[in-house]
Amino acid sequence: MSNYIDKIASKCNLIAESFHLPVLFITPTGGVIYENIKDQMLNPLYENRKEKLFNPLHFKPDIEFHFPVIKKSAFSERYILISVRNGEVFEGTVVIGPSLSYPLSEDIINGIINDARAFFYRENVIQYYQSLPIIAPDRLVHMSVMIFHLFNNILLSPSEILSENSMQTTTSEKVEKVNLSVSQNLQEHAFHHDRLFEKRILYIIREGRVEDLSTLAITREEESTSLLSKSSYLRSLKNHIITLITLVSRASMDGGLHEEIAFSLHDSFIQHLEELQRLDDVRSLARDVLYTYAEKVKQVKDERYSITITKCKDYIFKHIYEEISHNDVARVADLSQKYLSVLFKKEVGISISEYIQQTKIEEAKKLIGYTKTPISEVCSLLNYNDQSYFTKVFKKVVGITPKQFRERHHLMNK
Repeated sequence: MSNYIDKIASKCNLIAESFHLPVLFITPTGGVIYENIKDQMLNPLYENRKEKLFNPLHFKPDIEFHFPVIKKSAFSERYILISVRNGEVFEGTVVIGPSLSYPLSEDIINGIINDARAFFYRENVIQYYQSLPIIAPDRLVHMSVMIFHLFNNILLSPSEILSENSMQTTTSEKVEKVNLSVSQNLQEHAFHHDRLFEKRILYIIREGRVEDLSTLAITREEESTSLLSKSSYLRSLKNHIITLITLVSRASMDGGLHEEIAFSLHDSFIQHLEELQRLDDVRSLARDVLYTYAEKVKQVKDERYSITITKCKDYIFKHIYEEISHNDVARVADLSQKYLSVLFKKEVGISISEYIQQTKIEEAKKLIGYTKTPISEVCSLLNYNDQSYFTKVFKKVVGITPKQFRERHHLMNK
């Protein structure tokens, strides 16, 4: 066993020297068998080293993960956590960090100090945050890929790691109940000053696309958003989330949710938000907001149609980038084409072909309005072989050509 521990220490030392980051190895019982802090000063806001890991990170040393965990502490530091196995035995966790995704402004640091009532340590706290290495989120993910492979000889893709981390939930019972997942964007509430991201979030809520909440790519960090309170970082974050609650509430009503339910949720979430005093609890509430409203809208939309028609619509949505035929949908519904045509038209009001066409054009509108993807490529992606035909269909559904739509609605220019 001593040889294995020596190998762990050698690998930890390699990581510390390669990335110039503090590295610790924690056993499942909480013992520290390797420590290299690389001359990094400790955060004055922590009372002791053990609290540094166990409390602000919600770190439980006896819990094992089958993928690298990238966590944000209650004080906005980033850590990589790697569970290490020796055969069938869970040996412990490698903890790499802290780092920051973006430099914190002095106003944000002062807000954190005020929240922690650490007025006597102000200069030390500012010095601490200014000393932390800045590592972009995507680089942190790639580092975790390599480190996980080094210890476990398993090579995961960056997309797998992002997906797994997005599905990590907190102690919120509601989140656990519906097996919720969230992308890094939602953990950081990056949407507020990213027009594109805000529009995508509101579209997802309005359409009740719960599953899409976990597929958003990383955009901005909360550290890079505007400060809505110079005296308190917690207050600033709460103000951002109040804005989120208001926008999402309106989007849910546009999606068909009864206004009394939407307003009731709106008031309840804000009241709950004001009672919270921990940053991680506030971030968790933001996740509850998004998933609760999306679930409510989805429920309303699903109740409009039979199980068969709902299954058909879901199939069309999930295969929107493929060529979809009437026969494909009938096969999924396990019905004859003729009978399904009658049933679909009766419930939805339009034929299956028209619905497929409208759904593809709605997707085209997102690509044209939210991205810089060339219109010719949008046409190809959605399996339109003739761009002139695509333009004709788009104009029939939307009222204007794809080019005119981009000129009027392109969010990258707003």
